[in-house]
Amino acid sequence: MTNNYKIILGVTGGIAAYKSAEIVRLLLKKNFQVKVIMTRTAEDFITPLTFETLTNQKVYLYNTTEKDKPMLHIDLAKWADAILIAPTTAEFLSKILHGRADDMLSTTCLAHSKKIILAPSMNKNMWENKATQENYNTLKKRGVFFSGPEFGTQACGDVGAGRMKEPKDIIEDVEILLKNKSNLFKDKKILVTAGPTIEHLDPIRYLSNRSSGMMGCEIANAFHREGAKVLLVKGPCNYKHNDEIKHIDVKSAKDMLSSIEDNIDGFDIFVSVAAVSDFTIKELSKNKIKSNKSLEIELVKNIDILKTISTKYKLFTIGFAAETENLKKNATKKLKEKEISVIAANKVSFSEGIESIENSITLYWGEGKEKLLKLKHKKDLAREFVEEISYIYN
Repeated sequence: MTNNYKIILGVTGGIAAYKSAEIVRLLLKKNFQVKVIMTRTAEDFITPLTFETLTNQKVYLYNTTEKDKPMLHIDLAKWADAILIAPTTAEFLSKILHGRADDMLSTTCLAHSKKIILAPSMNKNMWENKATQENYNTLKKRGVFFSGPEFGTQACGDVGAGRMKEPKDIIEDVEILLKNKSNLFKDKKILVTAGPTIEHLDPIRYLSNRSSGMMGCEIANAFHREGAKVLLVKGPCNYKHNDEIKHIDVKSAKDMLSSIEDNIDGFDIFVSVAAVSDFTIKELSKNKIKSNKSLEIELVKNIDILKTISTKYKLFTIGFAAETENLKKNATKKLKEKEISVIAANKVSFSEGIESIENSITLYWGEGKEKLLKLKHKKDLAREFVEEISYIYN
């Protein structure tokens, strides 16, 4: 159970407003005190009665007034430990930025001196619009906190960034912000790699793999939650990491190694989660390879990022091994050959491990030590992974 935090949930007029009811339910379950303020357009998507039934309290609408409380918006602002706005539309993002105060929610936000958390929800083009991005970055600099958005399928059918995070993930962000509870890796510097790499064959074609980057990004997020200073070196993928994490985007294995070595000095831990291409083309074609004849290409072994870092630099190194068979045998062999501290091995196939939102991994270290982390969502698995690494590292 949490402490008895007081939360105002602001609901604005976006399609994700239906998820706000679940946010209220989860907050109450965790012993938060909750009051709800709705904008006028929010009522087009969900009724005040829904929130009144869940909270057993009055819901404040855009034009609510109380005769005995002429400064109601100030009273509400002082009452709350934090204001969470979920969903946050592009319009309301702009209102917060410019300090507009033309309804109950915006005036309460303007009078609130503690924490404001925004959970954006909008079409990908609206989110990526230069005006929205400038608003977003300016608000972050002012100390406004963001939970999301995520990359995914949207109500309109588009796929991209702008989707509101799931209620349970938003609640997790709120808890971490209010409790500031995680410090397993406080002030440790951790470099994490994520995603695939690509090796060009010609100006159009390349070799790569099916890695979504989800596991690496979630591990970076989990270390960040535990107080670490994280640098994420990320191959081409769409999975989004925490905005507070510094990251470098790369393409090839060569680019990835170069970025790692340019930044590795002073780091305590290196976590190689990225699915680095094992092979690269021996001779890159400067022109498009024509398709009117059979194609023969000669591949050569690619650089070994993990072994290069583990043998060249003196830091705690964690590798990942995706195996289709003989998991323990292959993983423990790599543990010794690459001279690393820990290896995390997982079984992959056409239907498991890679491109899935769930995974299980087994950690191997020392002389025959191992620990199975059972199948679960990669976000939860990443948190468990970081906790286990804290025991091994210390």
